[in-house]
Amino acid sequence: MPFKNDLASLVDETHQGKSYGEIAASSVGALGGLTHTEAAKVMDALDVKSIEELATSKYVLWAQAIAHLAKFEKIDATKVGTDQAFNPSLAAILDSKWEKRPLREIAKASPAVLSGISRKEADLLAEALQVKTVEELATNRFVLVAQVIAHLAKYEATSPLKKAA
Repeated sequence: MPFKNDLASLVDETHQGKSYGEIAASSVGALGGLTHTEAAKVMDALDVKSIEELATSKYVLWAQAIAHLAKFEKIDATKVGTDQAFNPSLAAILDSKWEKRPLREIAKASPAVLSGISRKEADLLAEALQVKTVEELATNRFVLVAQVIAHLAKYEATSPLKKAA
C-alpha cells in the first residue's frame, strides 16, 4: 500500500508511491526532512544502511529501553553510585564507568555511554539529528518514523487485504 498524501512528508518525494516494505529497505536518506549528508552521518554512527536497520538498531533499542525504564526508576538519593543503582543486565550495553549510575542519569548522558558508540559517532548523531543524549536518541523523530515504517512493512507482506486490493 503506497503512502497516502497525509503521510507523504514522512519520506522524500521519490519514495512516496512505494510500499512500506520498499521504503523500509531503502536508505535512511529516504526519510523526509533528512538530507543525504545527515543520513550518511546517521548510517556511519549507528552502522546501519536502511530504514529498517535504523528502526531495529541495537543502540536505538538500548536507548529506548533505558529512557523508558528511567521513568520508573526508584533510587534512594543517598545511595546513588552504590550497588543499589547497579543493574547487571545493563552492564553489557553500557561503558563500565556508567554501570552503577542511575538510569535517569544515563538517559541524560551522551549516546557515547552506550557500549560500542564512540565519542566521534555520538558527535555525528549530534550533527545529523541534534541528538545529544540517550533519551534524545530514543525519542528522535526520524528514529520513530523509521520504526513505524519497519513495523508496518512486516504486516504489509502478509496482510490478506493486500492481495484483495
